[in-house]
Amino acid sequence: MQKEELFSGLAAPSRGSAGGTPASPPSPLGPYVVNQLPADLAAVARGLCTYEELEARQCRLLDTLGVGRHVDGDAAAAPLVQLDLLFMLNGYLPAGPSAFPGPLLDAVSARCARFPALDPYMSYELLIDVNCAEWQRGGDIRVFSEGRLGLLERDFYLGHRLAEPAARTAFERLCAVLREPDAVDTAAEFEAALSALEDFRAHMARFGRLSREAFRAFRPYHMGYQGGPRGASGAFMPSVQLLELVLLAPSRQYERYLDQSLAYFPAWSRPLISEWRERSGRGDNVVEAVLDGRVKTGRGAAGVLLDLVDGFVDFRMVHLGITRKALPEVFAPDDALTRRDILAQDGEGDVLADGEPGTSGFGVHTVLTNAVYRLLAARRLLAELPDRSPADAGGSHV
Repeated sequence: MQKEELFSGLAAPSRGSAGGTPASPPSPLGPYVVNQLPADLAAVARGLCTYEELEARQCRLLDTLGVGRHVDGDAAAAPLVQLDLLFMLNGYLPAGPSAFPGPLLDAVSARCARFPALDPYMSYELLIDVNCAEWQRGGDIRVFSEGRLGLLERDFYLGHRLAEPAARTAFERLCAVLREPDAVDTAAEFEAALSALEDFRAHMARFGRLSREAFRAFRPYHMGYQGGPRGASGAFMPSVQLLELVLLAPSRQYERYLDQSLAYFPAWSRPLISEWRERSGRGDNVVEAVLDGRVKTGRGAAGVLLDLVDGFVDFRMVHLGITRKALPEVFAPDDALTRRDILAQDGEGDVLADGEPGTSGFGVHTVLTNAVYRLLAARRLLAELPDRSPADAGGSHV
């Protein structure tokens, strides 16, 4: 799927090549979750079916398939089966966790006991990575919504999956600069990272095509709840965090965010995020390496690095604008959200202090403006280095 196809309403967008990846063992729940669950949830929402009736139907299905009793299935199929169980379970979230059927909870717990690596809640890894990989292989994707809304929900998941490799590429090119600063062409690596970051921003900008009404229709199935896990959220897209950590040191509030978030990132990324969090905190990041001279930048490389920081700011501002459109209630009508306003604020706010948390359980407004603030503060330090051209040190981006 190309980014231009996202949120276009295409019923069958191009999937591209699966790269020879063998098909996953099927989930016995797949036919129901893919083909019938959205209609069942729509019937509940319209008052044509009760949650009790839905529970009875789903529990009969679990009993017929033996999913709740038998957990010795193929380990390769375990993530997909878990995804299906959690799609069924999260269908009850609009009614609150007290509505969760006991047999579904037992089935999720039993599979986690048999396969300890599985997430026991709907995670970013299951919702985005496992779900979208299944779409890339065979065209099936799990959504909570039916009809055109289901297509938009599908693209919400696919958009995250398709964008992430570009952010990961930008991270890896900056890693190359830190690994061998005297052996690589610093300007070329910064240019490659900038190009990848621009591709990432262009992918994520497509989310602006998703209407507030569409987003709010399927968002309740992703929400966290008091005392429970955080909901599946783009806040846990790992490559964005890796890119920030390789670029600049974590602040106290960003450390707090990572303390609260690590378990919600995909399993493969947790040790890598932990490694770069530690490395960046002790100064092994691009901004500090440039400021103290470990990474040498001629006039060209210095300018590209500023462009790179600006590109990251651009993404954060796009994200901020899309979020304000989708969740206006978490912003005051007179909120000052320009780059200049954010840089002028008195440091970073408390990421857990917002009274109206987002899907991820953090204060949306604060998390997003903090991210912009950190980047703009780093840009100011870089622009103050000597031997800048007037264009390099200009303030038009702030």
